[in-house]
Amino acid sequence: MSAQAQAALAQAQSSYVRWRRDAMQHLQAAQKHDPDFAMAHAVEGLFLHMARDVAHRPAINAALAKAKQCVSTDPDEQLYVEALQAAANGELTRMVYCFEQVLARNPTDVFALRMCQGELFWLGEMQWSASISGSVESHWAQSHPQYGAYLSVRAFDLEETGQYQLAERCGRQAVEIDPTDPWGTHAVAHVMFMQGRFSEGADWLDGLRGNWSELSQIILHLWWHRALFAVEQGDLNGALAIYDDYVRNLDLDMIVDLPDLYIDLQNAASLLMRLELLGHSVGERWHELGQIASERKSDHSSPFTSAHFALMLAAAGRDDEIIPLLDSMQQWAIDDGTLAPRIASAAIPAARAAVAHRAGKHEEVVSLLMPARRQLWQIGGSHAQRELFFLLLADSLRQLGRSDELARVQRDIEAAGFADSMVQRFA
Repeated sequence: MSAQAQAALAQAQSSYVRWRRDAMQHLQAAQKHDPDFAMAHAVEGLFLHMARDVAHRPAINAALAKAKQCVSTDPDEQLYVEALQAAANGELTRMVYCFEQVLARNPTDVFALRMCQGELFWLGEMQWSASISGSVESHWAQSHPQYGAYLSVRAFDLEETGQYQLAERCGRQAVEIDPTDPWGTHAVAHVMFMQGRFSEGADWLDGLRGNWSELSQIILHLWWHRALFAVEQGDLNGALAIYDDYVRNLDLDMIVDLPDLYIDLQNAASLLMRLELLGHSVGERWHELGQIASERKSDHSSPFTSAHFALMLAAAGRDDEIIPLLDSMQQWAIDDGTLAPRIASAAIPAARAAVAHRAGKHEEVVSLLMPARRQLWQIGGSHAQRELFFLLLADSLRQLGRSDELARVQRDIEAAGFADSMVQRFA
């Protein structure tokens, strides 16, 4: 492959790791410089896989076919192509294993590290992710140009595994190296949320938001975190304003370009539900989300999002579409590789409970979530994101007057690392 193609691919991978908008632009340049560059085609497929949308499957398979046609004898390139093949087959832990082998050969391949974390995060396997980032730590030097990116990945692994002090230290150091680093910013925000440092978390994000102009959709997730801090501080009007201005501002270019990106939908539904649980009206905002959920109700490539689809349909009054959604989830729970058992044990109970809660069927919510609550980690996402389903459960227990079981749920949420969750204030 040409030196120009290699340089463009390196820039594409760096932009992806740093959440920059120009990652695909650089990748296309790499492919233009060398149409037979297998690694560039493999990375394209991986970019699309990480978008978690079945609509991308034909393009993923096309990228895989191109990569396989021209793959070289380079071991790393072969492993990247094998990783994409595993992803296309739904063998997601095999995909991670391929990248573990890449890291064994090249411990400072931060793109491979991000692929591991990105996949394991949505499988709920953050202990595994932390093990991987920890295993390469000794190979990183502060002089490495990607050291800050490594620290931000490491920081989030540490936060999700409850190592808050070290997570915050790594995240802050990443931001000191690069103030535009959103993943280090994000990891510190998570630490502050889990520790109940809501005012400090709001100040942290407010002090850095001027650095986000070149970032991709991660901006909207950072604003979701800012809205959560507002909710926890009792500023519900402020949180709803953040929803309208950022989290779900339909006039923003990135939402116009990607109106149904999975994490944006999670952010929106989760924030609206939290506000409603606190008695705050959200008006007609559910209807736009319900329309998207209707169009995606057969797509369960992100089980965590599927549970939010159920919430969105129910909140938008699209009751006739809920059964098709659940039937489709049941089929995926049989057929879809690594995701199948996670859909069965976590996503389906969460989806059904969200529907039952909206219908005021609180006994059903309890019946579904009390047995499943210790399995919800399999749905993927962070502790802060999964908190939503504990909030639904706690609200139903409160309305039923079942204080003993509510206390048990409060202990569960404390054991997960929350110092001050809304769950604890539902008693």
